[in-house]
Amino acid sequence: MAPIVIGTRATPLARIQADLVARRLGELGVDTLVRAMSSQGDRSLGGSFAQAKGVFTGELTAALRDGSVDLVVHSLKDLPVEDEPDLVTAAVPERERPFDLLLFAPDSEANEASEGAPTLEELLDHGDDALEAQARPARAAFAPLSAGARLGTSSPRRQAGALALRPDLVCCAVRGSVGRRLEWLQSGAIDALLAAEAGVLRLARSGELDAATAAIRGFRLDLRSWPCAPGQGALAVQILRSGRLDGHAAMAALDHSPSRAAAFAERSLLGRLGGGCLRPFGAWADARAAGPEGPVLHEVHTLIAADDWREPASVGEAPRTVGAAASAADGAVELDALAERVERGLAEFGAGLTAGAVSSTGQKTRGHMPPAAAGQKTRAPSGQRGPTPSGQRIAAPGGGLPDLVVTSGPETVRRLTGRLDPSIRVAALPSTTVEVFDTPWPADRIDLDGPRRQWPWLLLSSPNAARVVAERAVREPVWGRLPWCALGEGTARALLAAGVPPNLAARASGGEEFARYAARVLDPRCPLFVPHSARGGASLVEALEAAGRRVSAWSAYTVHPNDELDWPQGWQAARARVLFTAPSAVSAFAASGLDWPRSCWAIGAATAAALRSAGAGNVKCAQEPTAAGIERLWLEEAGADPKGD
Repeated sequence: MAPIVIGTRATPLARIQADLVARRLGELGVDTLVRAMSSQGDRSLGGSFAQAKGVFTGELTAALRDGSVDLVVHSLKDLPVEDEPDLVTAAVPERERPFDLLLFAPDSEANEASEGAPTLEELLDHGDDALEAQARPARAAFAPLSAGARLGTSSPRRQAGALALRPDLVCCAVRGSVGRRLEWLQSGAIDALLAAEAGVLRLARSGELDAATAAIRGFRLDLRSWPCAPGQGALAVQILRSGRLDGHAAMAALDHSPSRAAAFAERSLLGRLGGGCLRPFGAWADARAAGPEGPVLHEVHTLIAADDWREPASVGEAPRTVGAAASAADGAVELDALAERVERGLAEFGAGLTAGAVSSTGQKTRGHMPPAAAGQKTRAPSGQRGPTPSGQRIAAPGGGLPDLVVTSGPETVRRLTGRLDPSIRVAALPSTTVEVFDTPWPADRIDLDGPRRQWPWLLLSSPNAARVVAERAVREPVWGRLPWCALGEGTARALLAAGVPPNLAARASGGEEFARYAARVLDPRCPLFVPHSARGGASLVEALEAAGRRVSAWSAYTVHPNDELDWPQGWQAARARVLFTAPSAVSAFAASGLDWPRSCWAIGAATAAALRSAGAGNVKCAQEPTAAGIERLWLEEAGADPKGD
């Protein structure tokens, strides 16, 4: 018999997984040949591709169909819930550990605050009988992370779950091999990383982890409070139905029935809830062999986020989640009944079970700004959807005059003021509109033929830039293939709202700090692309060029004062403070002809400089553009009096 040709992705971990199957087949007396190939997902680094279906499996199944390979080895969690009619999951080898690991950057505050956390080497060396005892409940594991810590994960399940526990975290969709993601962690580009223990363990057993990586500290997350992705840790050996291996004795010998039963129970729950591998859903099933009838489900735990989870998360609020569990101790585990309990829990707060809009390219489109009509300019209010009502006046919720006016739309205002005392009356005043230029972008300068570590990076310096780029990537997918880096939390959250969290986020308040971050974590050979406002962006570009970086920058949009906005005189009698969120908001206020407020707050150094240049007095700048930064600013000025009167 000719050798069985095994197809696999070309990444180090995928090769290790294919070699495991090849070794087992060799033990069964079957000759094999491993053939590695690149997938669409392996040829992309952008956050938008983390939200697309089939990017890691499509090329492999195509090779299976055309006879280039006899079987393919997948991570089971990457496959659709149901087999396609001509394909069969012939075997599920014994499952590796299904846990997630939460790992801390060596120089992070979390690493210092969790001295009792085991090293990665110690975690991986735990015997199988000690795994659950050594796991930590998720809430306790995330506790050491500092406010606003950058968490590396491209998984919607992990993003939604982490933000439900810690809505202050900034999610970064770090991409690349497991080894590359661990390098991002060690460099300090991110503060923490979520990773599947199975993948890290397989790399360690193959000698792929060095001593510095093995010394990283972190926790194994408890599966009951943090259920894994359906099928996580399990491999799928997929063959062609009625093909040469259908019914082959080696396939049955490869299969581990308790692993198959547990993994398929988890995936079955996902199917019952109408979701796919991109749904923010976790499930862990414990299946144990029991007599001639096969494995029995001992216990099942699930956790799902509402479909609108990005909406509260994008303004720093905790997404809504529903958990449910069943065990043999309570009687037989009925998956239908468990799914119904989850559905009832979602229905209680009005969450639907739709998977969200998906474009023909497989990219998430929900939350993007509408594309501009051909040859026209798009104009939309900054920070909100739809037109601003003519003659809009400042008013606090519930009536009366506000204590704090924020020159942005409601979403940004919620994000920035979420930690203030509820008695403080806050009003949103979107003082600018955004005009998007429908002009060509320099896609011809993008070279993706070199090593992925040297691919260009797209740098986004503001929430407006984030929204403009997210919309452009829908029309021109090449921009979605690039890795994206956001300047600051506000920009990162604007991308999350659009469904494409950044790959990295710099904790920076201006061009020079952003340039220092880029110099520290991005390969100097990586070109940098900077779409910016026609009214700004020069300082960032100058700082990057001064640092010796190759920069392609262009005006992608501009910001105008909102001509339909009426700044009434009455609000000044309340001695309200005004938080200016951008230099363009300062220009809009200056054009109104009003006297400057008694207290002008700025969200960043550039805005503070614009205020002083325009003649404003009593200018104060938030230390960071976050809810915590605004809270500190209020307490510094108002003292113990929440209202600051």
